[in-house]
Amino acid sequence: MKGIENLIRTLSMSSKMNSSSWSRRPRAGSRRPSHVLLNVDAVVGIHRNRTTATTFNSNGVLIEPPTPVFHRDDVGLLPHPDGRYTVASLMDIGRDDVYELQLYHSDTETWTSRQVSVEPPQWDPLPKRIPKYCGALLRHYTSAVVTIGGEGGTMAWVDLWRSILLCDVLRPDPSLRGVPIPLPLTQMSLNDGLGVKLDFAGHSRGISFNRDKGCLTLVHLERNESPPPFHAATRGLGGQDVQVLDWEVTTWSNSKMSDSLEDWHKERSVQASNITIDDPAAVSRMLEDFRLLRRPPPRQEHIDDEAAAATAAAQAQQQLELHNLSMCQPVLCPNGKDDVVYLVAREKYLHPKAWCLAVDMKNQGTLKHVANIGNQDHPFCHRIYCLSRLSKYTNPKMRLIKSSATDPGN
Repeated sequence: MKGIENLIRTLSMSSKMNSSSWSRRPRAGSRRPSHVLLNVDAVVGIHRNRTTATTFNSNGVLIEPPTPVFHRDDVGLLPHPDGRYTVASLMDIGRDDVYELQLYHSDTETWTSRQVSVEPPQWDPLPKRIPKYCGALLRHYTSAVVTIGGEGGTMAWVDLWRSILLCDVLRPDPSLRGVPIPLPLTQMSLNDGLGVKLDFAGHSRGISFNRDKGCLTLVHLERNESPPPFHAATRGLGGQDVQVLDWEVTTWSNSKMSDSLEDWHKERSVQASNITIDDPAAVSRMLEDFRLLRRPPPRQEHIDDEAAAATAAAQAQQQLELHNLSMCQPVLCPNGKDDVVYLVAREKYLHPKAWCLAVDMKNQGTLKHVANIGNQDHPFCHRIYCLSRLSKYTNPKMRLIKSSATDPGN
């Protein structure tokens, strides 16, 4: 793991930071990272500016990016037990059976590029008939990269709507193996069987590898909305009100990772309307303070004042329960031990304020924590947060670096 710190050393870059804050290269041979990646919007390149960071290896030599530069959704990081690491990117070259694999090896400090083919049998995860508006299911579009590891250095490029491409990137002659994913059957059945145009898969699904159990774990968020969506990515943009009636979170596991859908086993399913609140006094009060819970006042038997009656009726219509929140971006707990799913919650669809909720999937679901993550415009094509584990090699004595245009020296 020590080698990874050299990769992330100068990647902790916020678009609000001044470029002069990054004028100093990391000290060659340093054993502690001076910075930790906290902002996924950082871009790695040759030249520094307000939104681009450069990164160096342990000897202070610039890690040159590959050509062409990969998209951030295509790249993953494979740590080695001895401290080395491999950066791997799988690029779409316009074919369903061949991709381009780009690798950076920290020991040689070089990039390699080669074409890799999908091994037979050429599995097909799709039914014979694809709904009219679900054309995104016809091809693999990577939306997540998962590091599995092992002797061959297995990595998974995941299209969260349809399939996984596995590759042993450390093998001398790597190839791709296809693994199907449970299809979004509800979205495929809407609009009288015509389906809906699928939005960014990360809004409804997440995936991780549980190292303790040796299996992939998939989480799916199902929303019951009125009216039902026609185009999932742009619903609500025309000003129409989208009412959430309920939502459900389901998890699956897969330890075999073969070309069969039968390898996936449903683990848990939680309906929002059945979720209980852990520590009701504290968590419920926080939800009410955030206006994520709005309950009507006690009902009065007789209200003579017409204005008071109208106010009471309006308050009753504005009530909001946990299962009425607009939810997206389910993410599994990164330690692989806790059955906890994190989700982004909003008062209503496209509302600017967002919160992060932690739901324990055991015993029909328990809301454990809620945290305000501030004003976040709805991300139609990316995630607004990312869970991770902090490396044990991180220096706990390092202070948080603050920087601004008026104080470039911090």
